[in-house]
Amino acid sequence: MHRNTYLLVSLLAVVAALIIGVNIGRQVKTPDTIRSQLSPMPTVVAPLTTKPYRNSFCKVAFDYPANFTFLESASGSAAFTNPNGDDGILMTCQKDIPRPAITEQNIEDIQIGSVAATLYHTQSEKDGTPIDSLIFRHPVTRLDVFLAGTGEVFQNLLKTLTIH
Repeated sequence: MHRNTYLLVSLLAVVAALIIGVNIGRQVKTPDTIRSQLSPMPTVVAPLTTKPYRNSFCKVAFDYPANFTFLESASGSAAFTNPNGDDGILMTCQKDIPRPAITEQNIEDIQIGSVAATLYHTQSEKDGTPIDSLIFRHPVTRLDVFLAGTGEVFQNLLKTLTIH
């Protein structure tokens, strides 16, 4: 066999092997494809560890996530922030806190013990993140109490909120 014929046959064999290999590769499922077709494994969510917070000036108490950073001011206000910076809770009390100017469909009346409270559903102008704000008048101090936060963390806080 001539040298050129041998090179041509070898080159054609390599090209045929590449073409066949690529086509076989398209038919074989990649690990991501296989993983997506399997039923998902149930994820075990660890219970959220919380710390109790009691504010003697505003006379409220609630539980907040243990991994949050806590800052309290001399005026009785407090801020709780997630180390990631993507979640936070603000709490303050003062006379006559202004209510947000929003539509009725974004306002919800709830009860905190025997006290009527209003939950305002708004969103961040910056990125559209939903923000919930709770405002109620404390029956003893006669001050308005304001709590604001986002997401599930804030909803869990509301479940533990008590007035003392």
